[in-house]
Amino acid sequence: MELQRQFTLMRELDALSQDIQEQMKKSTSEFIANPPSKDDPQHTEYLRNFVQLFSTVLKHGEEKVALATQTYDLVDKHIRKLDDDLARFEERQLTMPRLPHAWASSPREEDEAASGGARKDDARKQRRGGVRESPQS
Repeated sequence: MELQRQFTLMRELDALSQDIQEQMKKSTSEFIANPPSKDDPQHTEYLRNFVQLFSTVLKHGEEKVALATQTYDLVDKHIRKLDDDLARFEERQLTMPRLPHAWASSPREEDEAASGGARKDDARKQRRGGVRESPQS
């Protein structure tokens, strides 16, 4: 849930930043099309507005970076926990006595299953009278 919330916040910040960037493009285009003189109060107002919009976009970007860092740390924490759990599980598997498989009806069949059925193949060959050789041409 936490990851989903952080990704949603990042998307919202990104959408806000894109809207502001569009405002900045529009304002810049208008300013370039009709440039006021340096003494004109409109020139100063434009610069103040542009700096404010730019600061807002920068702030949103910094918030996105902070969210990305938090998200990375959260995912890293979960990965470390999974790694620890896996290590404990593997350690238990090594220290626990071997339990027979549910599908093996006897310890011998379990051994055969573990050895890839090699004993079963050997028994079949003995019943048939040995290994058949293919005729040579």
